[in-house]
Amino acid sequence: MLSYTIRIELKDPTAGTQIELLYAMLEHGFSRSLVCEKGYAYVLPTNEYVYVGSENIRSLTDRIVTLVSEFSEEPLVMVTQSAARCWSGLRGVNLA
Repeated sequence: MLSYTIRIELKDPTAGTQIELLYAMLEHGFSRSLVCEKGYAYVLPTNEYVYVGSENIRSLTDRIVTLVSEFSEEPLVMVTQSAARCWSGLRGVNLA
């Protein structure tokens, strides 16, 4: 399985479009949290998501752009394939 980090910026975002983005991404298999090797979960910065699957990076990017374009014009989307992640300052959460 491949792991990706996704960053999305909406053009002229409103509270409503931010909520639409969150729900659309969650409903399509994207996550707003990371789980470390010790099993602890951490919330990603605003408008960042992770995805794990077999989809190639171009197909995934196109799918995200199509999805987000349903409610926001010309979204900025960056997708990076992640072999490893390191972070500092992310807020821990209980996913249970």
